[in-house]
Amino acid sequence: MTPDTDSIHSGKSVSSTETRHSLDRTLPELFAIVAMTPARVIGQGGGMPWHLPADLAHFKRHSRGLPNIMGRKVWDSLGGRALPGRQNIVLTRNPQLEALGAEVTHTPEAALQAAGDVPRVAIIGGEEIYRLYLDRLTRVELTLIHADLAGDTFFPELPGTWEVVQEAFRHADEQNPYDLTFQTLVRAP
Repeated sequence: MTPDTDSIHSGKSVSSTETRHSLDRTLPELFAIVAMTPARVIGQGGGMPWHLPADLAHFKRHSRGLPNIMGRKVWDSLGGRALPGRQNIVLTRNPQLEALGAEVTHTPEAALQAAGDVPRVAIIGGEEIYRLYLDRLTRVELTLIHADLAGDTFFPELPGTWEVVQEAFRHADEQNPYDLTFQTLVRAP
């Protein structure tokens, strides 16, 4: 699920009014929610190369009630339908994109502004969207899928030092064909 964001960057010029406004508000915690293999695979052909109800429940638990920033390809992988119970924000370079039930933005800062004055914002992918916010993430809610799966989209290496502060292992079963490890990673001070 590589978002269509090759030309998106955070280096836009802003007026002094915009700068003053952005300094007045408290910045939210930015955290990523990601499922990946040990080889960092997160997608294949515009979708996920797995169906794991346990991971979906994990995703819902961490993303509900929050602004969710996603790329256009993630939006497309959802069938162009908004995730219920969340503020859906699509970050794309396509000025023509219309996304019913979502706010469409064109820069990383505009996506954060669309989220409003909230304590937390979930970054839900794909690869390029994760890269755009990587240096600002304070936490990662990770599902590690213990499988060797082919993919064309990858979660980037995390910069700096991270600590695993919570971890739970789940054995494969009929509905979830792979062992899973759920981890909460926090950026070390």
